[in-house]
Amino acid sequence: MGTFKESYQEPPQRALVVEDDLWMKPLISLALQSSIYDVEIDWVESAEEAIRRARHFRYRVILADIYLKPNGNTGIEFWYQCREEYPETPIVLMSSIPVDHFSKKMGLYGPHYLPKPFSLTQCKNVIRSLVSVDGATA
Repeated sequence: MGTFKESYQEPPQRALVVEDDLWMKPLISLALQSSIYDVEIDWVESAEEAIRRARHFRYRVILADIYLKPNGNTGIEFWYQCREEYPETPIVLMSSIPVDHFSKKMGLYGPHYLPKPFSLTQCKNVIRSLVSVDGATA
């Protein structure tokens, strides 16, 4: 019989992706899997569903597109809500908005931003910079 330390397993690290463009799934999934050891990825297509998930799970990082399905909240609205409810969770907003336009809109203290189109390396670098605390990267 093993000791408690040998049998205890840390809960899995989770990442949430809020993206309605399923073509992005392979790239973002690969970036997360190569940046966070043994990560479980939840993939949702709306800010409303993302908020429901964030209330049930503790996420290591969240990546959210700014422009989501019509008639719903945007990734920016989602970020504002998460900033209030989950200030310790790093969030990356993604969009094809030029960086200077995004910076003007969000200011100096806005969320991390990953401009589309981005490469696998760019995505991994952003994720790793946010989760590298406590040896949590792969």
